[in-house]
Amino acid sequence: MTRDEIRKHLGKRVTLKLTPQAPGGPSLTGRIEGALDAVDGLVVTVVPDGSPAAVRTIHYHYIEAITPAP
Repeated sequence: MTRDEIRKHLGKRVTLKLTPQAPGGPSLTGRIEGALDAVDGLVVTVVPDGSPAAVRTIHYHYIEAITPAP
């Protein structure tokens, strides 16, 4: 996915399909709270459903797909 494709989902509740190399599992459902352009690419901040204190940061190259969460 491109940076622009990911940014379209800012503020939305989504399910991220992650690559097998991504830390934390094959998918993550939650709200994309932010995106930061870092030296090594876009870093996405996600607040997972059911664990608002466990905010996750994910580099965009680990994201294979984003779908609206049910």
